[in-house]
Amino acid sequence: MIAFLLAALVVLACRAPARSGRPAATPTPAWTAAPGPSMPAAVANNAVAAITVDGHEWLFSFMGIGAGKDFRSITRRAYALDVKGGRWEPLPDVPGPVGRIAATAQTLGDRVYLFGGYSVAEDGKETTSQAVDIYDVRDKGYSRGADIPVPVDDSVSGVWRDRLIFLVGGWSVSNNVAAVQIYDPASDRWMAGSPILGAPVFGHAGGIARDVIVYCGGAREQAPQLPKYVVNPECYRGDINPADPAKVIWRRIANHPGPSRYRAAAGPVEAGGVVGVMFVGGTSNPYNYNGTGYDQRPSEPEATTWIYDLERDAWVEGPRLGSPSMDHRGLVGAQGAWWTIGGFGAGQAVSAAVTRLSPPG
Repeated sequence: MIAFLLAALVVLACRAPARSGRPAATPTPAWTAAPGPSMPAAVANNAVAAITVDGHEWLFSFMGIGAGKDFRSITRRAYALDVKGGRWEPLPDVPGPVGRIAATAQTLGDRVYLFGGYSVAEDGKETTSQAVDIYDVRDKGYSRGADIPVPVDDSVSGVWRDRLIFLVGGWSVSNNVAAVQIYDPASDRWMAGSPILGAPVFGHAGGIARDVIVYCGGAREQAPQLPKYVVNPECYRGDINPADPAKVIWRRIANHPGPSRYRAAAGPVEAGGVVGVMFVGGTSNPYNYNGTGYDQRPSEPEATTWIYDLERDAWVEGPRLGSPSMDHRGLVGAQGAWWTIGGFGAGQAVSAAVTRLSPPG
């Protein structure tokens, strides 16, 4: 009888379904992290983008906050890196009376689209922007797109099929929002997508790989308890309906291993046999803009990176950062690698560092 019961348990274990989004058992040591060309000035919470025009690859940084970490340090400055030449050059300032932080950027064709962000006044008042600023790489000038229907900062963005740009959640004026907003650059029009499934968050990270949105972390409200905002541990996957991209089927996936993250760098990757979304750095202690947490403790960056593999519905470990960083607005790809640009380093120091993450081969 005992032998029979043991055999039955083995059979049942073999038939048990795999847990969705399970962590990978082993790391992928072939990924490496190395420094890239430092920026002309230290900046964090800057919108970043990558583009290839006429076979020439560029990385971009727009706006953000400088070393002073106060309202005076928020800038409209922009820079471009000639990836092959390894040289940064200044661009025209982003339009507007003041600089912004927590904006997000994406590219289509030969244009960079900048969405939202927020400004900080001398009295500490914060204003969420609904601006869509469009930078033309060839003309080196800006134009204005249709305003974001629900103004957002600290949102996740991604490009779907070189056609539409999604904004997922974020902060709007006075609270977190669950809105998914979809911009069509061809028509300069917006449409509403299926709202996110989990708690509304800001400062989360994610991206779009093929027809899938993935986002993790961020800060959620827990008022009336203190601190008012705490890190959100959850990760979600949204499958976009190709016949009607405004329809997104959301489901929760397993949390990535290790601490939950706020203001990590993230973006789509296809390398090393993996198609998915990579999450780099960030912190487990949410903060506003100066690196001090809502719990009044200094926030410190994480060194680990994780990739959500779409096909296996599993987490794969990426390279460990030699110099951990946080306060990012995206992870961008160029020269077959993925890059972080600026951010906060240890001790909440605003950084000019650029890190290149290279896959196997």
